[in-house]
Amino acid sequence: MTVPLHEILGRVEKPSRYLGQEINAVHKDPSHVVLRVGIVFPDLYEIGMAHLGTHILYGLGNELEGVQVERVFLPGEDLLALLREKLLPLPTLESRSPLAQCQLLGFTLQSELTYTNILTILEAAGIPFYSRDRSEDAPILIGGGPCAFNPEPLADFFDLFYLGDGEKQWPEMLRLLKQLVEAGAGRKERIDTLKGLPGVYCPGDFTPVYSDDGTIEKVISPGAGATVGPSTLPSLDVSLPASSYIVPFLSPIHDRINIEATRGCTRGCRFCHAGMVYRPTRERNAESLLKEVKRALELTGYEDLALTSLSIGDYGPLDEILESVMDRYGTERVSLSLPSMRIGGLTPSVARQIQRVRRTGFTIAPEAGTRRLRQVINKDFGDEEILRTARWVFGHGWEAVKLYFMIGLPTETDEDLDGILRLARNIAGEAPGKAKVTVNISPFVPKAHTPFQWAAQDLEPELKRKLTYLQKNLRGGKIQVRWGRTDQALLEGVLARGDRRIARVIEAAWRAGAAMDGWEEHFDWKTWAGAFASEGLDPQWFAARERDPEEVLPWDHISCGVSREYLLSEYSKGLEGKVTPDCRDTGCRACGACTPEQVDALPPLRSAGMEPEVQPFPRPEQQEADRPVRRVRLVFRKIGDVRFLGHLEMARVFERACRRAGIPLSFTGGFSPKPRITFALSLPTGTEALAEWLDLELGEAWAAEEVMSRLNDQLPEGIRILDSWKVPVDVPALNGRVRSMTYEACLPEAVKDLDERVRDVMSRPSVPVLRLKKGKKRTLDLKDYLLSLSSPDDRTLVFSLALMGEAGSARPQEVLEAVMDGDASRLEEIHLTRTCLDFAIESDRAGGRPGWTRVWD
Repeated sequence: MTVPLHEILGRVEKPSRYLGQEINAVHKDPSHVVLRVGIVFPDLYEIGMAHLGTHILYGLGNELEGVQVERVFLPGEDLLALLREKLLPLPTLESRSPLAQCQLLGFTLQSELTYTNILTILEAAGIPFYSRDRSEDAPILIGGGPCAFNPEPLADFFDLFYLGDGEKQWPEMLRLLKQLVEAGAGRKERIDTLKGLPGVYCPGDFTPVYSDDGTIEKVISPGAGATVGPSTLPSLDVSLPASSYIVPFLSPIHDRINIEATRGCTRGCRFCHAGMVYRPTRERNAESLLKEVKRALELTGYEDLALTSLSIGDYGPLDEILESVMDRYGTERVSLSLPSMRIGGLTPSVARQIQRVRRTGFTIAPEAGTRRLRQVINKDFGDEEILRTARWVFGHGWEAVKLYFMIGLPTETDEDLDGILRLARNIAGEAPGKAKVTVNISPFVPKAHTPFQWAAQDLEPELKRKLTYLQKNLRGGKIQVRWGRTDQALLEGVLARGDRRIARVIEAAWRAGAAMDGWEEHFDWKTWAGAFASEGLDPQWFAARERDPEEVLPWDHISCGVSREYLLSEYSKGLEGKVTPDCRDTGCRACGACTPEQVDALPPLRSAGMEPEVQPFPRPEQQEADRPVRRVRLVFRKIGDVRFLGHLEMARVFERACRRAGIPLSFTGGFSPKPRITFALSLPTGTEALAEWLDLELGEAWAAEEVMSRLNDQLPEGIRILDSWKVPVDVPALNGRVRSMTYEACLPEAVKDLDERVRDVMSRPSVPVLRLKKGKKRTLDLKDYLLSLSSPDDRTLVFSLALMGEAGSARPQEVLEAVMDGDASRLEEIHLTRTCLDFAIESDRAGGRPGWTRVWD
């Protein structure tokens, strides 16, 4: 079965979320697929497609013969409502198969605030919530990612969890499952076999026993003291498949290529979950990284590149890498960002490189307002070092600096809050001219497998008091303040350190309407408070209670590699304000995640620093615009599901196709250069087109035929260039020369009186149309724009609309509403095609083309 998603995409706000036809997406012949797997990111497409792990697992899985790995995201509210209205199950993206037809569903557990989204996806797919209720032919559910290190709140929903690096066991898991499917193994046999793989945790094999006070007395497991630990990838020096580099149509929240430079971190910040569960630290060597950068840019055509790491400033060959990348790609206007630059990690050479194309904002994360509290969290920087960083950043041309602080850290006092005020004001005092400082304040949430897993989370009234104090005293001048919600932090804290009883609360909250809890506009604490009350559980007991070191924690039978003894030692040192040095500076600290030999094998920490005496280089100037050498005019068609791409999405499609094809685009100047790509006219989303026009301005004199040939090899299915020719670079812009456009509308069913309706519209002296824009009403006469209207048969309308300069034009939908008398049931399913554009182009010299151009008098 294939879910007919194309029939309803015209009724959703962002249909490009659901197309599944992006460049490098994989579509296999269904007759050759033995194992169908869904990798599920339980949030919207634009969130999930920014997640590097999703891309990695997708590519690795699809390398296997007979295995089709497909993507699944949380549908938007509009599509979800339509699926329910039409009684359709939630499909996968690539084949649009019902989710329940997959044999394995792998959920990414990236955030605790997505847990209700998991239930939304299961309900939309018709899959029972609880593993015990699923039938023999139901998919196996496995969860992985950072939240899998305390999966207990989800344990009743999932069959399995995977701990560690996905690259290590994911391909082996799929090979094994494929063999089991081919052998006709049942669901239980498949689960029993998979749980034998390293890093796989089967919650059904572990049973917690609770004491009268609500704590866990013990966990009954298959063996005495049995624990499950992670499977760890030994090296990052591997090349990913081409299908790990999907190019989204809809811009993700981070619309760029992410290349992982390091995994893990040796800094040892005591609040940092990722810094503990991703140990040991592994660095990609320079040669491997540069090869992957080259390959990724060629496969995607992206204009933005990010080197990812928990602390990119510690990456040994960073300076060498940046210089090589920018020397090679800077002239192609590829920009580079370093999302996790620590204080002290920015050097003059690094700053020069990342500013060569476009300057982005700079982030400084002091986390706490005083050095005393920073020592508690093992982030030992003094105020002067932080100020020197800010001073240096502003002095080298940045005009936007973000500061990140937490409130509610263990041992925090009001003096630490005053430290935030003082530090933020001092940094703002260094900001020149129009430069701005954004202060981001987040409530601290203790996480499992960190030294602070025993700490109490501040009660919400106390967090609100602290937040109000900072808000009141920080606003104004060059400072902008942003903050996280305290009630969201409370829920996150409960889910992060909860046990299996929380599953009932998650279900109760979902049934009461909780969904998309990570989105402020959707989150409602009252719904959750009611769910806790209905299950007789107190959220404060889970969040605001300091744990006894002897207490059995819900996740104690799960290991991230770092020992409980080490975490407890770090907790004690934190409360005393003692700093633990980086093991790459002082040798192995015996955390348990790696051996002394592995630590010794790591490159030393990259030397960094911005000494005050360093002579600042001149502030970067706006880049000069390229001088176009050649203009190529293209005529293309846009049919099929790609009709749901909007105008900005089409512009990105063509820019990245040109980059993949190696076509030398010409760019504008300024701080953010843009490619010179000009469409004749934007096309309404959901409308097909048979002959749209587009100009490309090039930096080299390429033949038009070569441009067309190369682009057609790189464009997605449904977009094809039909013709191309050279145009003088000095002719008037294409987008100001359209005079009219012609549409064909195919109705979902025959309308017997269609001819009569057409005659009625054309015979009226005027057809008023009401428009609402920014709360203001405006009336226009459709007849001023309607050049012609006819009905070749009882299911087809053909009409032409004039484009009248600043007065614009009528919308095709307004013509259809006039003919159909606003019958919404019919309008929703009309298939619209723009068949041609007419231009005011007098000659071939002015950019015309015989066969494509109608010459106007």
